[in-house]
Formats: sequence, structure tokens, C-alpha cells
Amino acid sequence: MVDDKKAKEAEFYRRIAELRSKNNQFPWSTGEIPLFELPKEQTKLYADSEAEDSEISEEQLERRVLMDLVAPTYNFRTFYKRLNYELKRANRYDRTLSLLIVAVDGLTDIANSRGMEVGDNIVAAAAAVMLTSIRDIDLIGRCREDAFGIILPETPRSGAEVAAERIRTRLENYEVVIKGRSYLISVSIGVSCFSGRPLVDSGFGQGPAVEEVFGSAAGAVMTCMKNGGNGICFADQN
Repeated sequence: MVDDKKAKEAEFYRRIAELRSKNNQFPWSTGEIPLFELPKEQTKLYADSEAEDSEISEEQLERRVLMDLVAPTYNFRTFYKRLNYELKRANRYDRTLSLLIVAVDGLTDIANSRGMEVGDNIVAAAAAVMLTSIRDIDLIGRCREDAFGIILPETPRSGAEVAAERIRTRLENYEVVIKGRSYLISVSIGVSCFSGRPLVDSGFGQGPAVEEVFGSAAGAVMTCMKNGGNGICFADQN
């Protein structure tokens, strides 16, 4: 029985590796992934569950590779690679780009006291509101248990401020009802903006690396959370 389960797990992860390779998701260098990691606990639980059925469809498998397991958004690896691509495009063509990191205030405390299922339901509800608050060209991905990243292409600081405030106000005291119990949530938002750089002799703009842009937004959201949450903080990033 144990050997049979191991064989199914091996087949499941072999198929995932093949699909990630097909989607050009490998190789990953250790320096590419910042501190905002995938929600490890949920990921392991869902992976173990799905590994028990190695006959899942290709569509389900592709979702497992590209999408988050709780919210209807990209997972962190897919999101981070897309951010890297969008930043390079903005840098090359001297375009603007803004990045929001939206963290649900107090989610860790709620999950610890009420359980992971409650936390996941709140995450999914918050993601649904965010998805209705952004444009079709914007991209959203889950960055860690309590936070999402939103890429705003062709968006200067002024546009990012409008987008961030729209999300903040829609989620301010937003009510999520789970098994008859009501939870009021709010979010903290960190914003990093890239305003474009003139082309140089080499033909490429000298903009910041993806790690700098992401790190600036992550630092801004941490500051916002430390200041009590339910607010917006901008990073000093050009």
C-alpha cells in the first residue's frame, strides 16, 4: 500500500515537472524567489491530496502548476515570472508600470485561532473583490498566505494610487460570513512604481531589477501593516 502511494506521488510530480518545463517555468535560480514564498502548508496538503489521484486531467494538472490552490489567481511562481517579463517590457520600451502588494490585515491571527479553512475562505473572498476591482490587462497572483500581488501595466503613480484606493475602500470592513460567523476584514497595500527610463546607447533602459521593484512594494506593505493596517504606503522607487 505504501509503495503504491509512493508510485502515484512519483507519477503526479513527474507530470507536474513535465508541464512546468513545457510552460518554461524551470529552471529557477535560488536568487529569483524573494521572501514572499508560496503558502507552504496549504500547498503541501493539496499536493498530497491530489497525488492520491495521479489520473487527474491535463487541465486540472495545468491549473495545479500555474494557479493558486485557494484563490482564483496565479500562484506566486507564475506571478513572479510575469512580473519579471512585464518589467523588462516596460524598461525596454520606456513605459510605466506599478506593482501593488495587498495583504489581508490580521489573517494570520484569524487562521491560528479559527483554523486554516476559515483563513482560506477569507483569502478567496478578498481575491474575488480584487478581481472585480482591476482591469482586464492587470495581473494578480497570490504571494503568500495573506497577500496578493497585482501588476498594473502602463500605470503611473497617479493611476496606481487610484487603483490601490479603490481596492482598499472596497475591502474596508468587508464582511465574510463563514458557517454563520461574521468576519470583518481590511487590507494593507504597498505600492512600487516604475516610471520608465530613457534608452541608452546599448538600446536598453537601465531600470531596476525585478527583485528591487518587488522588494520595495513588499517593504511598503510591511510598513503599512506595522502602522495599523487599512492603508496605502508608497515605496521610494522610480
